[in-house]
Amino acid sequence: MWSWFTFWLLLHILAVVIAFGPIFVFPLIGAIAPKHPAFGPAFAHLGHAIEMRLTVPFALSLPLSGLGLIFTAHVDFWGSTWILIAVSVYILAISFALLVQASNAKGLIEAVDAMPPGPPPPGASGPPPHIAAITKKLQMGGMFLTLAFLVIITLMVWRPGGAFTG
Repeated sequence: MWSWFTFWLLLHILAVVIAFGPIFVFPLIGAIAPKHPAFGPAFAHLGHAIEMRLTVPFALSLPLSGLGLIFTAHVDFWGSTWILIAVSVYILAISFALLVQASNAKGLIEAVDAMPPGPPPPGASGPPPHIAAITKKLQMGGMFLTLAFLVIITLMVWRPGGAFTG
């Protein structure tokens, strides 16, 4: 049976899948990139495009569909410790993603675009140190954001303690 709750739930789940599905692909891209240095700039641009065109916009839509769920399911927001924790982790994660991770991704794009074209110089093993440092920051940030996502999704599915009023 269709209801407003079903509408908001489907919208919320769809946005979650589109926004956060790619975060499990980024480690694969990161593992392949060093093996194909000629394509490093393309990998960097691909990751940034996925973040800016899918992950961030859909992640920013989640509060709207979440509010729709809260109102249609009659959730006692302030009486639901699990949802307060999940919202707090979401705010922390989205702030980190927009203020830190996006800046690091932009720095990586600028660094790889500034590199001379062609293969790496003879004897070079791995990316230049400044690119390796930015990549390490992005990896650490990605691990933090993945962990935050897993905490949020666990709380949203498990809902310890509940708090539905009707």
